[in-house]
Amino acid sequence: MRPAMPTTTPTSPELPLTKPVLPVLDAKELPNSLLRSGYQCEAFRRLTERDCLLLSAAHSSTANLLDEENRVPPTSDCNAARDQLKRTLRYFAALELRNRAAADGLERYFQLSDVEARTELLRDGFPIVDTQLDRAQKAKTAGVRFPLDLGDLTRRRSQLVTDLEQAENGSRLLNLDLKRRLGLPSQPETECLWPVGEFAIDPATPETEQAVNAALADRPELRGLRALYHGLTPDTLPDSRDYLRALSPLMGDRVPFVVQRMLSKKPTGPDAATLAELDVRRKQVLDLIADRERVVADETRAALLGMNAQVGRVAQAKERLRGWEEKLADAVKKREANQPGADLLESQARTDVLKAKAEVVTEVAAWHQARIRLKAAQGRLAWEAAPGERP
Repeated sequence: MRPAMPTTTPTSPELPLTKPVLPVLDAKELPNSLLRSGYQCEAFRRLTERDCLLLSAAHSSTANLLDEENRVPPTSDCNAARDQLKRTLRYFAALELRNRAAADGLERYFQLSDVEARTELLRDGFPIVDTQLDRAQKAKTAGVRFPLDLGDLTRRRSQLVTDLEQAENGSRLLNLDLKRRLGLPSQPETECLWPVGEFAIDPATPETEQAVNAALADRPELRGLRALYHGLTPDTLPDSRDYLRALSPLMGDRVPFVVQRMLSKKPTGPDAATLAELDVRRKQVLDLIADRERVVADETRAALLGMNAQVGRVAQAKERLRGWEEKLADAVKKREANQPGADLLESQARTDVLKAKAEVVTEVAAWHQARIRLKAAQGRLAWEAAPGERP
């Protein structure tokens, strides 16, 4: 049996301060950075995927309580088998909680990366619309016909403002939520998290059955249930009752007191009633294992389906971006050749390029979230976060 995972009481982490770097996006390569330049932040805390994983797992409060409980020394009169089984169950339960905490934290990490990149792209759209709006207003004042409708341009700018406000508010909410999960103070609000790293995707997804087998073997929840099954003896029956009662108060009824008192007078070992209960408990735990294995396998397959679908969506979004960039290059050539209306074609093409870049960013972030869901289904996040531990 494994001992309790060694942990210390988590403290507020010190993430290094850094300066924001504008995102780099093009049609050939996926973005290396999905970040904004900042709208109200006076300072940025550099946050990598690895930092987010470790800190989210380390600050799972319930997991920390379970590990603290495992550091309580056993009493001199305790049953050694029962004590070891309880410690093993707490150990795997803590790992499962850390796995979920890391998954939740990383999901917010990629959501924040997505919203920050799209915020910057929205900001880049204002100079284009403002230039068109200014020209339309001047044309209207001079009584000159202008190809673009002034009302349409005004509404387009208003929509940009709304979209930017929603994105900035989403960033504030994600910062608030993620700071708590990482153990960072929520104040000051002007100090923001800055996700950094390589965001390229790997189009080669794992083979399905291999991924499912890894999940069934390594998921901490399943390991805990198997430890409970293999540790079931007449001595550990009370622990199986407690476990089952936690699932439903209608399960895990104890042997009546009168029977327990009669059994305590028999030195020859467990009687037929105890052995019969032991068979029932083993069957119940086996059924529970089978049910949870089905759930874990389905979670793994669903994450793989999501990853495969996102590979296609990223490729399609990049293809659309390439098309708009080609159209922009053509419009630039026409403007340089002084063709009539080429400047308006160029500004519209630049707007379409910004929209296409935002689509690429969103699809890439969605792929990474599917990747995290796969790791969570396999329990890998818990093991990656556990110092010195191996599944």
